[in-house]
Amino acid sequence: MAKTATWSSDPKSLQDAAYQAARSIEGVESSAKYVLAQCPTFSTEQPTEVKEELDKGWILRFSELNPVKTYFLTSDGKNWVLPSDGIVPEKVAKREIGVHFAMSFTSQAFGTLKNSDPSLYQIILPIRTAFSKYKSNRLGDLLRLIRKIEREQAGEVLRAPTKNFVDFCADTLGNLVVRCKNAKARGDDTANLDLLAKQIAAFKAVK
Repeated sequence: MAKTATWSSDPKSLQDAAYQAARSIEGVESSAKYVLAQCPTFSTEQPTEVKEELDKGWILRFSELNPVKTYFLTSDGKNWVLPSDGIVPEKVAKREIGVHFAMSFTSQAFGTLKNSDPSLYQIILPIRTAFSKYKSNRLGDLLRLIRKIEREQAGEVLRAPTKNFVDFCADTLGNLVVRCKNAKARGDDTANLDLLAKQIAAFKAVK
C-alpha cells in the first residue's frame, strides 16, 4: 500500500504555520480542480462511481486518524472488550475493529447485529456515526471549493471574448454528452447515449 503523506509535527512558529496552511490549501484546491475535471457536474450531481471512489479516500484518512483497535471476547462469549493493560490475553477470540470493518456491513446487516451481537453493535455504532459525519463534512468542503472554482471560471468566461455561435454549439453538444453519461451512470433510464448521438448527428447534418 502506498504511503500517505502526513504532517511531521505541529507548527513550530508563525512562519511554519503559514507555510503548512498554504501548502494544505493549495493541495485541497488542486484536488478540487482534479475532481471537477473528472466530473464536470459535481457541484450539482455526483455519479455513484465518483462518490464510491471519494469514499475510499475519506475512509483511508479516517482510519489514519482513528486506528484499528484489537478487542477480545470475554470468557462468557457475550462481550467484546479492550484489554485494560493494552495486552490481549492469549488463547481468546480476537477481532480487529476499525472504520473499514465497521463500514463493511450493509445497513441491513448492521441492524441485525443489534440482536445477534449487541456488544459488537455498540462498538461499531459510534464508528459508523463518526465516519458518516466526517465524510459529510469533507464532501461539504469539496463542494464549497468546487463551486468557488466554478464561479471564478464563470467570471473568466464573462471577461473573455464572446464565442461565435458555431463554437458555442460545439461546446453545448459536448456538455450534453457529458451530462448524458453522468445521468446514465446514476441509473437514469432516460439517458440514451445512442439516441443522443443520432440527434447530434442530425443537428450537424442540417446545413
